[in-house]
Amino acid sequence: MTAKQIDFDAYQQDFAYCEAIIKKHSKNFHTAFSQLPKDKARAVYAVYAFCRRADDAVDEYQDPELLAQMAQQLDVLKQAPSDQARLALYSYDSDPDHRIWRALALTFIQFDLDYQPFFDLLTGQAQDLSFEQPVTEADLATYSYYVAGSVGLMLLPILSSHAKEIQEPAKKLGEAMQRTNILRDIGEDLRMNRVYLPKETMLAFNLTQDDLSLGNQLDSFIDLWEYEARIAESLYEASFEMMPLIDQDCRESLMAAALIYKEILHVIRKQHYQVIHHKQVVPKQRKLQLLFTAKKMLRQTDLEVN
Repeated sequence: MTAKQIDFDAYQQDFAYCEAIIKKHSKNFHTAFSQLPKDKARAVYAVYAFCRRADDAVDEYQDPELLAQMAQQLDVLKQAPSDQARLALYSYDSDPDHRIWRALALTFIQFDLDYQPFFDLLTGQAQDLSFEQPVTEADLATYSYYVAGSVGLMLLPILSSHAKEIQEPAKKLGEAMQRTNILRDIGEDLRMNRVYLPKETMLAFNLTQDDLSLGNQLDSFIDLWEYEARIAESLYEASFEMMPLIDQDCRESLMAAALIYKEILHVIRKQHYQVIHHKQVVPKQRKLQLLFTAKKMLRQTDLEVN
């Protein structure tokens, strides 16, 4: 079976199941990537569903065996001798796992995805099962690659015919998004006895774990938060260099995804750094505005190039 022979419509229920997962767990990503051409959007949904399944194995089930099973299934998919054999691995039934893996198998075939980033994500998720606070910013960057930069590499073949040429900015975008998650979820992570802010950085700002729970009551907390936010924002900016090599029909969606995620930082600032007891979100109307902003930014870039 070649990529041209695959009819994603024949597997609509599988992709719809994956889309329901991204709509439930990441309205930011769904808002952006739903603007993609139909089959590319479906492929993104399948990749997201895989990532969400791995995340649930850790945060919901605390189950290393489930992660190991996912790695084993991924290896079986990789070692299958043909595209037909890959699809034959999953009988056509309504089992939720089969729906995700069948959609993912179709996506690997259609877009020739690289398997390694998928294995890397599972490695990163396993680190959270035996969580240790990062010591340095370099440690945090490494962790961020495994749990988020890897996702950027997963998606590249869907979004670009020049995937091999823009791996570094794609990893930077993933890291920027992960650092944004960390700054948004400080309170939630504290309640799970996790601190993702590096020990050396906290020491530099004279903050202890107990201090973190006071949040924006401390100027030093705000100073540390802004220090980390500026790192994230610089990574967003650096990632935008890949946009000219993203396929024309994907640029607006990817730019919108980046802008919507980056906006989380602005929302937190507007809400006076309330991240201990509140999870800040980007309002729906603002997301729609950012879709238009993405169009405008890309149009301006095209004018400058021409």
